[in-house]
Amino acid sequence: MVPQTRSADHQLTADWLTAGHMSVRVRSRGARTLLVEVTGEVDLATARHLDEVLQDRVHGEVGELVIDLAGVTFFSVAGLNSLLRAQLLADSAGARLTVDAGRSRAVRRLFTLLPTDFDSVANVRPVP
Repeated sequence: MVPQTRSADHQLTADWLTAGHMSVRVRSRGARTLLVEVTGEVDLATARHLDEVLQDRVHGEVGELVIDLAGVTFFSVAGLNSLLRAQLLADSAGARLTVDAGRSRAVRRLFTLLPTDFDSVANVRPVP
């Protein structure tokens, strides 16, 4: 059984929102670009929180959604599913999704191991 995330499990530290062993920060980059920085562990328990943050912030006025995973130390299939749901959100908002795996070995390893063409779903590029 997966433990339900309670509001007491979320902490706001400066502009980072922390849930379990994952932290998320959302910033605007330009008029229509939204940068979502993720650090720590993206697993079954925390991926749900990432989905909530994205759903709250991705709307019609976003032209590009950039998800920066460079600071991720653990990335499970639940994290990949969050990225696929992010693609659906971006599509419905008319936005382009860009994923930056950075130097995260955990993220790059999962992209390499899974027999999926992730590049056809999202663009993988470094964030400036």
